[in-house]
Amino acid sequence: MIIDEDILKDGIDEVLLAKLIGKHSLEQERYEKLYNYYIGKHAICERRRSSDNIANNKIVCNHAKYIVDIAKSYLVGNPVAYSCSDGYDIEAVKNCFAVQDMPSLDAEFEKTMSIFGKAYELVYADEQSQPKSVCLPPSNTFIVYGAGVGEIPLYGIHYYKKRDIDGAVTGVCCIVCDREMIYTYENTADSFLHMTMTNSQHHYFGKMPMVEYRNNEEKQGDFEQMIPLIDAYNILESDRVNDKEQFVDAFLFLTGIDLDSEQAKKLREERILMGYEGAAAQYLSKVMSESDIEVLKDSLKSDIHRFSMIPDLSDQTFGTNLSGVAIKYKLMGFEQHVRNKERYFTKALKQRFELYVNFLSLKGAMEYVPIHRIDVVFTRNLPVNELEISQMVNNLVGIASSETLLSQLSFVGDPKEEAQLAAKEKMLGEKLKYVQE
Repeated sequence: MIIDEDILKDGIDEVLLAKLIGKHSLEQERYEKLYNYYIGKHAICERRRSSDNIANNKIVCNHAKYIVDIAKSYLVGNPVAYSCSDGYDIEAVKNCFAVQDMPSLDAEFEKTMSIFGKAYELVYADEQSQPKSVCLPPSNTFIVYGAGVGEIPLYGIHYYKKRDIDGAVTGVCCIVCDREMIYTYENTADSFLHMTMTNSQHHYFGKMPMVEYRNNEEKQGDFEQMIPLIDAYNILESDRVNDKEQFVDAFLFLTGIDLDSEQAKKLREERILMGYEGAAAQYLSKVMSESDIEVLKDSLKSDIHRFSMIPDLSDQTFGTNLSGVAIKYKLMGFEQHVRNKERYFTKALKQRFELYVNFLSLKGAMEYVPIHRIDVVFTRNLPVNELEISQMVNNLVGIASSETLLSQLSFVGDPKEEAQLAAKEKMLGEKLKYVQE
């Protein structure tokens, strides 16, 4: 949300805060629809037919979930790694990440932004004065940016309703953070109007401690533009089953035979029909062309994967004997899509890293590290040829650093620590060799 900074020159009061929340609430319908599609509540589930006697199967083929989960696993299925220039130590930040299982949190951010187009992270200090992160949904979280050159985050806002054990609303709460402070506004009524500030405190992160994760420039979810195609695929599959069901329940057309209700019931039970000369019986049903339906089904499925740029990994063309290079060629479109996501994800991760560095350096737990000295490393979650990688690493010895080469090996968790252990073992081996001689 972008606002003229002149409006915010005196800060945010209760009236302006309520207006901002009201404006943001206009997107609730979109967020609800996207979430429903991810969990399998598609438009086909609400379809009604003109009569209760007409078959109305509601088959959901959840391509939305498939698109999100594949993109998430490919980008952050392997934990994100961090490295820095020589002379800087970032172990304090990495330890904080390890304590709270940051790879799982990164997967949650990627999943949320793939569904809704964006996600939010709030960085806060816990009871032990340790920095922690939490993922906040975009349905009740937003950042206010200044309308000047470049997007300057001014305020982070998270609002929610408080409920009792029975689900009844007991009040509302809103958390507002700026560059220095965190404010809490509350109201005992079910309204964000006339809230009262109940608490304020310094956060010591040096910047506004809320980070926005963007999926793309338009802030759209990975499957958002595919919803019409997904609906068409669901309708086709549902009607395909409906036609089968209606074929079984087709009308029996009799020519030259008179039956009353009792005889019809007996015919249905015993399945014996006595005919006369010139009599005939046949079912009235639509003629279905399975080949035409299959062509349309494959076309819709292909369009869903093509336009979402998410490959159909169940396709027979993904053989088990493909080399690493061949797999990369087949995934080229998917890779470009994920690289765009990675660019925005990296920007957000660096903002988070800077907040942690600011807090820990102020606390005295580490020396300050400039954010441009930090590199964020993603490792694609793909089947790899370990022999090819080991040969590449061996060929680059003396050209690239040991830490960089070790980071290419999937079984190495901490390249820096592994490089130190390898150096110690090498030194110990040289000492033993010298003693033996």
